[in-house]
Amino acid sequence: MDRETAQQGLGVALHWWKAMHLSAEALKKEQIKPAPSAWKAELKRCESPDAILLTQGFRALWLNLGEPIITGPEARVANNMRCWAMVAAALTFVTKDSDDSFARLAGKNGQGDKPVVSEMRFAQLQQSQSPEEFVRCLRRILQQLKGEASVARLVEDICQWYREHTSQQSRRADKRIVVRWAMDYYQAAQ
Repeated sequence: MDRETAQQGLGVALHWWKAMHLSAEALKKEQIKPAPSAWKAELKRCESPDAILLTQGFRALWLNLGEPIITGPEARVANNMRCWAMVAAALTFVTKDSDDSFARLAGKNGQGDKPVVSEMRFAQLQQSQSPEEFVRCLRRILQQLKGEASVARLVEDICQWYREHTSQQSRRADKRIVVRWAMDYYQAAQ
């Protein structure tokens, strides 16, 4: 996906997230129509990216993404659709847009010297092998963070994780998303 298409996708995802989570006053100020509250409830109950594909909330996100993302030369529609279902699954649990990535927030000290999210729980996310496992682990972490994460960075991270797990290309270890998350997580504790 080229940079312009990626930015378009991020813009749509951020708009969609705002419609789901911002207060009526904030939405009015930004001239965004609020999403039906049933969408969020329905998305939270879904246990897999495939189940999310069948929800109205996901369809609202998907249909607004536009042609380059849905049918562009790199799209591979079925894969793209599943990736964006994972994005919808995660963003449903983000209630506050932050400047920090979720990995950095997870590594910050919580009570005492321990990070907010345990190393074991964070390692489970990094070792996820399927979209279902990944979404389940990510949602748990977002709940521990009380819904705080950078919406834009989370969308980018999920898309990169998905590309890495569905592509046959080998990637340099230092460019992989799990390595970047580990760096953010452990640097936050210092």
